[in-house]
Amino acid sequence: MPKVTILPGGNSAEVEPGELLLEAGEKAGVDMEAGCSNCSCGTCVVEVVEGMENLEAPTAEELDVLDQWNKDPEKFRLTCCVHIRNGDVIVRQAHS
Repeated sequence: MPKVTILPGGNSAEVEPGELLLEAGEKAGVDMEAGCSNCSCGTCVVEVVEGMENLEAPTAEELDVLDQWNKDPEKFRLTCCVHIRNGDVIVRQAHS
């Protein structure tokens, strides 16, 4: 099972493939910031430190929101709309 680690605290949890990154962080015991939970506000943005290849590709909607926040989609993702595929991921919360 994929393991998700949330920095800066280093909390982690094993999750099922297909789980939202937001839900994975909460399983790891981290109070994940999220506003709209529908890929439109950008408050849930995180930096992907490792494992970008283990996340599904961004949708056009997610790319638009990341662009509005001036965040590079090769380094940042929105936890409310990205699913984990099949490997470990390490993210850093942007608001910490």
